[in-house]
Amino acid sequence: MEITEGHTAESLSGLHAEWDALLVRCSHATIYQTWEWNEAWWSIYKAGKRLRLLSIRLDGRLVGIAPFYVSRHLGTPVRRLAFLGTGASDYLDMIADDEVTDLVLLVINDFLHRAHGFDFADLQQLSPNSPLRHIVSHTARNHQGKNRVVMVEQEPCPFVALPAEWPTLLARMGKKMRSNLGYYDRLLVRSHSDAEVRLSHPADLATDMDDLFALHQARWRSRMLPGVMGGARVRAFHRRVAERFLERGWLRLHVTKVGGRTVAALYCFSFRERCYYYLGGFDPDLGKLSLGTVLTGHAIRIAIDEKSSVFDFLRGSEPYKQKWTQEAPTNCRLLVPRSGALRGKAGMAMNRLEQAVEHRVKAISEARGRKRTVS
Repeated sequence: MEITEGHTAESLSGLHAEWDALLVRCSHATIYQTWEWNEAWWSIYKAGKRLRLLSIRLDGRLVGIAPFYVSRHLGTPVRRLAFLGTGASDYLDMIADDEVTDLVLLVINDFLHRAHGFDFADLQQLSPNSPLRHIVSHTARNHQGKNRVVMVEQEPCPFVALPAEWPTLLARMGKKMRSNLGYYDRLLVRSHSDAEVRLSHPADLATDMDDLFALHQARWRSRMLPGVMGGARVRAFHRRVAERFLERGWLRLHVTKVGGRTVAALYCFSFRERCYYYLGGFDPDLGKLSLGTVLTGHAIRIAIDEKSSVFDFLRGSEPYKQKWTQEAPTNCRLLVPRSGALRGKAGMAMNRLEQAVEHRVKAISEARGRKRTVS
């Protein structure tokens, strides 16, 4: 095995073709392991970070990638190693050729425990199917506490297993949900005869993305909370991702138009027979029309027509997701301290505080969302 480490934007951009070829041979990869997503994230968020892009080769052929970076954690001297895409991505992981996954895992695991230049590794959003999740945890148990890895449960990721036809899915739902779907479809048409529910046209992508940002922010402001799409960098990132995914055939931006105006939008991706519902935005003044239910139903029907096997609602246990499914595997976060590093221990303590704050913010958001629904 030959292991090299890239630190420049050129080392990332230069891997594009090989990265795509490796992804084909990695069955556990998701949309978040694509070069398009990772390069866009790095180009927008690289300030204050050092790229540590591991490339693993066997007989000259690229068989593994670990897209890491190091930054000062929360503005302190503590150096944190994390995956590119941390924060924006719902599933993070390394990429490995299926035929040599075990060998690639050993290389990356050894790096996590022996490499220098960071105080602890913070590996977030590892799915239950992540090979890295299991090898790191197994190694930690064998260390008998010398370099203890902490596993923290993160958000559940609800999903719907899709049948071949929409009526089959409807039959699996409760009577009330089936009734609501039909009722809100008819209510939208009765209320707005010119209503149109469709995929965004490529020529309208820039405008529809702006509408998505505005609608998403409006929804959160109605809860007296900041949304995630308010910053210039996050918008620039998703504009770049949307353009790239459109070109690759992975973008599914669903919109509802009334009088030519966008009143609802769902920002979704389609990759390897799996549809990902990343983010939505709806006009809060039209809440009685349940635009989210209507547009989600439309998106699921499109996914079924395209022969997708899963509609993935991604992170979070929001009530609207629970109306569609009860299947929700939970991601995890692995905290790997450097053996004997005081800063690593400090980083672990800081993460516990960070998690407590995150849980409190989510609880406030959910409480305000429930209060608004009742009122």
